[in-house]
Amino acid sequence: MIGRWGLLFLAAVSLSSCGLFKKNNSWVAFDSSVSDNQKDLLQGDLQLVGSLNFANVTYEDLDRIDLPDLSGNSLARFLQARVKFIVGEGFDASSQRNVVANYYNYSPSLMNEFSSAFDRVVTVMTNTGSAVYLDGKQSNTLYSINIADQNLIVASPRVGIIKIGEGLFSNSRVNSISPDSLGHRLLRLGTLFHESRHSDGNGSNAGFPHTKCNSGDFAGYYACESNTNGPYNVEAMILKHFYEICYNCSESELSALQISAADAASRLVYGARKRDSQPEYVR
Repeated sequence: MIGRWGLLFLAAVSLSSCGLFKKNNSWVAFDSSVSDNQKDLLQGDLQLVGSLNFANVTYEDLDRIDLPDLSGNSLARFLQARVKFIVGEGFDASSQRNVVANYYNYSPSLMNEFSSAFDRVVTVMTNTGSAVYLDGKQSNTLYSINIADQNLIVASPRVGIIKIGEGLFSNSRVNSISPDSLGHRLLRLGTLFHESRHSDGNGSNAGFPHTKCNSGDFAGYYACESNTNGPYNVEAMILKHFYEICYNCSESELSALQISAADAASRLVYGARKRDSQPEYVR
């Protein structure tokens, strides 16, 4: 997620050290690089998803996220298919990455222009699995990652490794509010839905990469979107509904949800269109 508080570098694969994963009562495995406090908060966030119930859902909402409805069960299944592991800021994907095959023939092999590192970066979350896949696709190298006591071949953008960034648990978005408040939970879930969409796509749109902004605060940066069903537009839609169900939220929380939704929606560039969200696989 590239938020107004900073830019996330999706293509970054140089991240820092890992550990064994600890299973929990959600569908996600957490690396030991995730602190107990952060793990508890994220488990609570994930458990909240199944209880979500939105009113006033439109066809456009469903078209953005490619779901038949926005029930808690559908939203939980959406995340389950795209988020398998969560790693901490200290997880080093490059040191855990192995070459399975060089000069590998990816098909489809089309790639969008690949974004380069930014000079002002505050990472909220990164879809590390998709980033490693795209890096391999660009270099015709098939990678695997040592993770959760297994050697996981990165054969799709939907490998499901999500990395926590320094900004995810920051209080900068909602001042003086506990990180386990409903508003904070909903903001983190908005980020997670954003990153989940990066697990999708094929051909030139594998990983639903961001596109370069032509104007505004992020002109010249890969912080915009040419897909109507892409990460920012999915996030904007989800946050709009989160705002509507945040009945007991403070003014600060409601404001943060509104601002975040508006910011995400503003990233859509002129001429954006819907693209196939089916993830590609290599075999």
